[in-house]
Amino acid sequence: MFPKLFLLFTLLPAAELFLLIRVGSVIGPLPTVLIIIFTGIFGAALARYEGLRVWTEANRNMQRGILPTNQMLDGLLVLVAGILLVTPGFITDISGILLLLPPVRALVRNYLKLRFAEKIKISASGAGFPGGREYRRSGTDFDPDRHQSPGSHKPDIVIPPANKDE
Repeated sequence: MFPKLFLLFTLLPAAELFLLIRVGSVIGPLPTVLIIIFTGIFGAALARYEGLRVWTEANRNMQRGILPTNQMLDGLLVLVAGILLVTPGFITDISGILLLLPPVRALVRNYLKLRFAEKIKISASGAGFPGGREYRRSGTDFDPDRHQSPGSHKPDIVIPPANKDE
């Protein structure tokens, strides 16, 4: 985890600064600053549009009784794109604009779903924990499709009825 954080907070700003200086030396400081401002404004407007579109689609799915998992991830990715776009720099701006494009966002979303599925499988298997078991969709260990009726569970603690005589 530390190497990733090091890259994010040290090397990325250094690369952004280097690129800003290089672009500024070629096209001048004022056009460079104007490009950064324009991408921030354009990106914020695009992020707002995409965010509203994702929100509307999620609401539509919930009204149909469908859990909006894709829209939830899309909403998170649009938020990340917005943060990248308001961060000054060319690398973050390009990354943010790419994340706002639905086909690119779908690729990232599918990648994240695969990563989450791997993490859940590792977590459910009890990796690193004594006595950990792998839970399966059906079988004797765990069956989420099997439901008990509300009254079929016996409570662990039984409270006797109050005595009316006292």
